[in-house]
Amino acid sequence: MTHQLIDRGKIYLYFSLLLVLLSIHNINSTNLINNFFKIKKITLDSNIDESINEEIFTSLKRFYNLNIFSENLKEIENILDKFNIINEYKIKKEYPSNIKIELIKTNILAYYYDNNEKTYLGENGKKIKDINSLRTDLPLIIGKVDINNFLSLNNKLMDNGFELNDFVKFYAFKSNRWDLLYRNKILIKLPIDEVDFSLNLLKRMLKNSNLENVNIIDLRIKNRIILT
Repeated sequence: MTHQLIDRGKIYLYFSLLLVLLSIHNINSTNLINNFFKIKKITLDSNIDESINEEIFTSLKRFYNLNIFSENLKEIENILDKFNIINEYKIKKEYPSNIKIELIKTNILAYYYDNNEKTYLGENGKKIKDINSLRTDLPLIIGKVDINNFLSLNNKLMDNGFELNDFVKFYAFKSNRWDLLYRNKILIKLPIDEVDFSLNLLKRMLKNSNLENVNIIDLRIKNRIILT
């Protein structure tokens, strides 16, 4: 998500100054105008890891010495969009010669292996491979990962009072069905349809039932609970 912030009052002020300077017809004044409005500073306000910040900053150096008025912020957006760790950014032109960018990191939901490479899944729905997460409570997704399907499941879990780290593993099936390993103890078999209803039922079972000797809770068949 992108927000562009522009101080209109300063724009009018600097345009007025520009018009005054343009009324002086000589090469020195033209050079003065060009230099005055060149981008001389780009600052990042970010909660992203420093190594990635440096990579982002390096990618933005190409904008130095370009005219701040003529520079299209869409070009900066295109660069930022390449960094999947970014969830949201705000770009502000600070006249006459500075650009300030605020970056917000996406939350990491889970991880899986993509062609044997450890890959993280961000809350923004993007694959992230260029970080080493320090979190030890991230669940593992096993099977072919459909990101939209997983994000939908996560929303249903939260709606029913669960957190992702309540589960150790998520098993994805081609049928879009899920098995969930609850706190490394109980395997939950969810149905394809009416997942919300099943999760609500599961929440009540975990809260009110004695499941000490239960290894599997099978909710795949409508109106039937199988405990083994």
